[in-house]
Amino acid sequence: MTPAFIASFTGTAVEFFETVAIAYAIVRAGYPREALSAVVIGHVLVFILAAFLFPLHDVVPVFWLRLVAALLLTGMGLHWTQKSLRRLWAHKRPRWAEDPLGKLQVTPNDGVAAAGGFSLFVFFVMGKSAVVEAAEILLVIFPVAAATAAWGQVILGVAAGIVVVSVLAFLLHGQLKKVPEVKLKLVVGVVLLALGLSWLYEVYEEYGQG
Repeated sequence: MTPAFIASFTGTAVEFFETVAIAYAIVRAGYPREALSAVVIGHVLVFILAAFLFPLHDVVPVFWLRLVAALLLTGMGLHWTQKSLRRLWAHKRPRWAEDPLGKLQVTPNDGVAAAGGFSLFVFFVMGKSAVVEAAEILLVIFPVAAATAAWGQVILGVAAGIVVVSVLAFLLHGQLKKVPEVKLKLVVGVVLLALGLSWLYEVYEEYGQG
């Protein structure tokens, strides 16, 4: 596995797991159409944005792309590591894991859901969450792909992350709250931090030789 695949797979899996956990809670609350459509449309919108950003890799010098990718990976990895360690020490879980409906201010089984209608409010709040998480995935993977030119590896990593999380969510079915997401995010944070620091060292060596 290449560093580009590892970064894209781990980054995608962690962020997409949060989306799936929230969507699952909304489905259980009686809004399956709103949750599923919002997740799909939210990610499609971000993928469209990625398509518009694609030409940038031909405009920006590779050195600067590598530097940005290294800084983003280092920053993201450090942020996830610190946040996960604080939560482990405090024995706390993120709000989206403990009370996903409360985070989105969605009331389960209201009149719209009971009547079989479509709640635009639930759709938009789920869509906002999906877009935010997908944008964080893009923030990690686009500079990595542009800097390494390993577009195939990155796309494969993203697809694998989405598929693995989706399959696990289907298999666990109702046990998502038992997944140790804090420990998983800590591991991913350390991996991204290590990749980012190694890339920063490579960029520093390249700059020194230049």
